[in-house]
Amino acid sequence: MDSPVERLHRHLSLYYDDRDWPALQEQARTWARTRPLEGLRILDATPVYRNTLAKYMPLLAAGARLSVPERSTLPSDGKIRGMLPEFGIAAAEKGKGEFDIILDCAGMCHSLHPTLGAVELTRTGAYRYERPSTPVYLADAGRIKKIETVLGTGESFFRALRQAGFGEWSGRRLMVIGYGKVGRGIVLFALKHGMRVSVADVADKSNETPPGVEFLHLGEKKGAGGENERVTHAVCSSWCAVTATGRFHAMRNRLDAGAVCRSSVLLANMGVDDEWGPDYPAERILNGKRPFNFILEEPTAMRYIETTLALHNAGALELLTEDLPRALIVPSPDVEERLLAVTRASGRLSEELKMIE
Repeated sequence: MDSPVERLHRHLSLYYDDRDWPALQEQARTWARTRPLEGLRILDATPVYRNTLAKYMPLLAAGARLSVPERSTLPSDGKIRGMLPEFGIAAAEKGKGEFDIILDCAGMCHSLHPTLGAVELTRTGAYRYERPSTPVYLADAGRIKKIETVLGTGESFFRALRQAGFGEWSGRRLMVIGYGKVGRGIVLFALKHGMRVSVADVADKSNETPPGVEFLHLGEKKGAGGENERVTHAVCSSWCAVTATGRFHAMRNRLDAGAVCRSSVLLANMGVDDEWGPDYPAERILNGKRPFNFILEEPTAMRYIETTLALHNAGALELLTEDLPRALIVPSPDVEERLLAVTRASGRLSEELKMIE
């Protein structure tokens, strides 16, 4: 009888070329030999989609006793979630169970107390671990995360627009609110598609935006000396406005919400949380304020997310083998470079990686 790891690989091979996920496959091969997580209780809160199955393969190959939360506030694919038992992956009731390591996403499991620590996947989740009781390895703080958040999220935003019936972009104006990794990726792909682009951020990033991109300062509250009136006008004059701030209710009390909602502008959110806030009804935001790319069967394409998922897994090994402080831990350059070397040599992204390195 074949193992859960073999069944996972056979299933994934129906959908992905080996060049789409070289880092995870190499991680699985290596960990199958060394079994570094033998018997450890690991809870993985990554949103469950088909490409998440590839993340589980190295963990199972390493000998982990793997569970996923039975319920999550994060979107997931119910069909894929229903397949997990056949791969030996258990469901853990929310708020219950004892775990050695939590592979968290958006801080969903921050209230639990793993014996060894947690690995957080997102910038959003970092805020929930500001005073950790155990070491917390922050995958989002590494170079690798830019592959997913800059390239992958930028690509998936436009893939979601196309799926939603908004596939004509050239010459239209896009307002991107928040110019971190996700915002930069959306801007990058918008320019490739011939759009006119404006950016708004609370920090002065006017010297960081590409040529031809208008920068507007976003004030701390409505009014803000006319700054937010200008942002309100720019949003209402745009074809689409998307938030990428990484902050819960980031737009609350900043803009003239009534004017924005009455305008014809498409509104979208690419953050894990509701970034628009209570001033904006859910029906006014594409996908009801949930991350817009989560309307897709694959919210981030495998080739853009697999190295990040491998880094998330690698954090578990760092917690096991290193004497780490009770603090947020930044991935070491050595760990990232080993994974990136595999991605460059055996993946599809050798040229695109040059855009973010």
